[in-house]
Amino acid sequence: MAPAGSKAQQFLLHAIVPVLCSVVVGYVFFQDGVFNREHGAFQFLWSAVVASVFYYLLVYLRPRDAYLGLLVLFLFTLVTTQSSRPAYILRDIFYVGAIGVTVVVYFRYFMKAANINVAFPALMLSGIYGVAYGIAAEIHLAILQAFAMESTGGTMRMIGFNTVGFGLWIGFAVGAGITLAERIFPAKSR
Repeated sequence: MAPAGSKAQQFLLHAIVPVLCSVVVGYVFFQDGVFNREHGAFQFLWSAVVASVFYYLLVYLRPRDAYLGLLVLFLFTLVTTQSSRPAYILRDIFYVGAIGVTVVVYFRYFMKAANINVAFPALMLSGIYGVAYGIAAEIHLAILQAFAMESTGGTMRMIGFNTVGFGLWIGFAVGAGITLAERIFPAKSR
């Protein structure tokens, strides 16, 4: 396909594909839960938005501007997920931070090797995402338990295992979406 006209159009075309891939994967496992802010599967939608937009901010902008974009995405996350209780604000801090770290690590150290093979971005981002999500979940839950803020509704082990699973699937879907977006909408020189 021919490249998109402007950089803004190209940004939007690139950023939407990983989100769509993540929503499809989430929908396969959780159906309508992907669109329900109260359901854990909402991460398949919202985390993919944050990861995809931040990744393409790094691609198209200076790093300083991309980090400012991540801060705006964090604030938008607080509004979107209606985080009003301290436990949820803390959760959003750790999860958006984990997404940011994941995307930066992938962008800086693995993106250039992505043309090794078509599956590389999906598998690499999946692994990094799973590890970062697991660490964020364990820290978040440890703080909640240490300060007796709220009941987590399960053991740290069970919640950590579920969170890592979500991270692996979301990372795989976003990575596959990045590859797909690059193939469908080839970029002009950036």
